[in-house]
Amino acid sequence: MNEQPELLAITDDNLDDVLKLSESLTTSQKRCVADNLKSVAQGSVNPFAWYRAVYVGKQAAGFVMLELYTDELPEEDQPALYLWRFMMAREWQSRGIGRKVLNLIVEQFRPQGVCTIYTSCVLNEEDSPYRFYLKYGFSDTGKDIDDERVLRLALPEACPDSLEQRSGRPWQFLYPKVALITIWTDHLDTMRQFYHKTLGFYIKQDLGDYIEFESHGVRLALCHRKVMTGISPLFGQKPAGQRFELALPCDDAEDLAAAWQRLVAAGVTVIAGPATLPWGQRAAFFADPDGNIHELFTEL
Repeated sequence: MNEQPELLAITDDNLDDVLKLSESLTTSQKRCVADNLKSVAQGSVNPFAWYRAVYVGKQAAGFVMLELYTDELPEEDQPALYLWRFMMAREWQSRGIGRKVLNLIVEQFRPQGVCTIYTSCVLNEEDSPYRFYLKYGFSDTGKDIDDERVLRLALPEACPDSLEQRSGRPWQFLYPKVALITIWTDHLDTMRQFYHKTLGFYIKQDLGDYIEFESHGVRLALCHRKVMTGISPLFGQKPAGQRFELALPCDDAEDLAAAWQRLVAAGVTVIAGPATLPWGQRAAFFADPDGNIHELFTEL
């Protein structure tokens, strides 16, 4: 049977299945790789973690996690990935699936210019994956870290000829990431009231002309435009038109309808009420006091 794995995002629907996979490992294997619960927890708080469930058909078969950037790897090997965690459930071992998963990783990241993949593994365990990695093409660096041997896989055809040809910070093209959205405004008090009272964002810190809100993931802040006019007069230019949009997710259409009713009752400027859109979402649009149009949405 030609079993082809795929790498799927971990969601509420498949999380339990992925966590249970660790129970299938032998005692020796459990000493070689962390439990998937720990891995998912670590990945969720590391901004450079990229983790996926391995599926074969409709069955969860394994877990893989990469670190897309670490400055602990040699500069001459950058851009480089670190294969942080990789496990296959017992029933899927020795069937060629692990090798195919590594192929998928190489196929995904080599076109992005990745030069090297590093990993590490214990040597003094009966079920150590050391020979598996060597057979795939990793080389033994002879170096140890945290009692694990460091292994290296070169992808020379993907690597630029010189360091000068590579982007200054090698993770930028691998994992674009927005850390903070700052809304510049001349009406700070009105905007503070809207985002805090109407939309419900809790204030994390209020420094007078700068207010940062509690927000899962990307940070969100308001800042008075005058703060930056000393840096450049461009910050003082009067804005025009729709400048950005916040898309606020809802669990389902019923949740969206209830949230919309609350916003309308709070007096938001209505742009368009709930409607089903051609791209498979239901959404409603409203404006903040500065005229920026935002949306509530849910996937259908």
